[in-house]
Amino acid sequence: MKSKSGSKPFFSFSSLLLGGFLVVLFPLLGGIFNISYQLDRIAADGRRAVLVTEEVTLLSRQMAEAVLSLQRASGQYYVLEDPALLGRLEKSHQRILDTVAGLRGMPLDDSQVALLDEIATRESALFQQLKSARRTGADDFESFKPDFDQIHQSVSTLTDQLGTLIQQQQAKLRKMADLVQRTMIWQSAALIVLSLLLAALLSWLLSRPVRQLSTSISRLGDDDLETRVSVTGPSDMVSLGNQLDWLRMRLIELEEDKQRFFRQVSHELKTPLAALWEAVDLLSNEVEGELTHQQSEILGIMRSSVRALRARIEELLNYQHALHQTKDRQQARVSLESLVDRVARSLDLSLKAKQLYLQSSVSGIMLQVDESQLEIVLKNLVNNAIRFSPLGGRIEIRGEIREDETQITVCDQGPGIPPDDRAYIFEPFYQGKNQTPGLIQGSGLGLAIARAHIEAHGGKLILMEGIKSATCFQISLPVEREAADDES
Repeated sequence: MKSKSGSKPFFSFSSLLLGGFLVVLFPLLGGIFNISYQLDRIAADGRRAVLVTEEVTLLSRQMAEAVLSLQRASGQYYVLEDPALLGRLEKSHQRILDTVAGLRGMPLDDSQVALLDEIATRESALFQQLKSARRTGADDFESFKPDFDQIHQSVSTLTDQLGTLIQQQQAKLRKMADLVQRTMIWQSAALIVLSLLLAALLSWLLSRPVRQLSTSISRLGDDDLETRVSVTGPSDMVSLGNQLDWLRMRLIELEEDKQRFFRQVSHELKTPLAALWEAVDLLSNEVEGELTHQQSEILGIMRSSVRALRARIEELLNYQHALHQTKDRQQARVSLESLVDRVARSLDLSLKAKQLYLQSSVSGIMLQVDESQLEIVLKNLVNNAIRFSPLGGRIEIRGEIREDETQITVCDQGPGIPPDDRAYIFEPFYQGKNQTPGLIQGSGLGLAIARAHIEAHGGKLILMEGIKSATCFQISLPVEREAADDES
């Protein structure tokens, strides 16, 4: 079986599913990576802020201790007047210089840098004075106390400002954390929306060929063999659609073969049947001589059998006509009352044979239908009621117009239809469990023919529920606007 599509897709259903999964997954992975990057970034900034805080705290404390150490070393040097203590003085000075250099590497603002330079300048000037003084002694050392107090005050001010720097670092860190949190929230929302859109697009792409296949299968189930099966999408779905279209073509061929078979069979059967009927008619007229009583009985059996066989052939042909020639309906305005009267006259012998009374309440109802087809429907329903009605029973036909449809009900007083048979009675050739005694049984096509003709008119034929001791069939036909206006 060859494909009928012009260009075959290179991707299959499974590859499209995998590709769609990856497409939906990529934004999520990108979002996860970006969130990880943002978290790493804020963690790194947090570590730097902590290090700066620790370093600034340590250096500010070292600065205060170094200035205090310088003051003590100077005091010892001047009081004890020991030249060996000059080394401790230089060591304290160097410690102050190292602390100043360390603080210069911190993220200080201009005022803090200026204050640090001021401390460094004053300390250097004080150190030179202490080192180059010609006289030593406690009294001489007291003269430097204002300078030390001023440096201590500057160091204290610098320490307070460095505390502000730590608070600024913490505020900056919190601000960055809030920014990252908002970014992550908006990014997550955008990623969710994008993923949902991509998932919806993927679902539509995947479900479209499935919907096309489902629609095509439904059309085939509704006996629509004219519409070509067309499926677009993945290659395996297109291939499945081509196979389904091949099945449609095969069904068309089989249907044509079946039609030819029915035509041939009907022709082959009706020709000898006509000859047989003519022979039976000649014998009935005693053309070849008078018949005995036994011969007359045999001839009666032959006549009824030929009549039944002819009826079965006509039912079979009517069923095929109902299925395949519904577009050729000749609609006209028909009086339901006259149609019921005609059906009653055609079945008058059958009604009298079982002493049945046919009651109708259909006066004044006009229909826009194919008269011959509706007559077949009513005749099949009434004939079905005759077969199953008890001797001396009543068959009732009611008609009424309800809003936008006309309802016709045919009821008998028979034993009813068993629950197990109700779902299958409209199937062609189906024979229910309750069959009337006799030599010839029904063909099982009467109800199938009736439903096919009613559905061709856009109506419905149903078996009414909730009736146990009788059988009621209801016909619902749409009311034509012209007919409805005339009724009103």
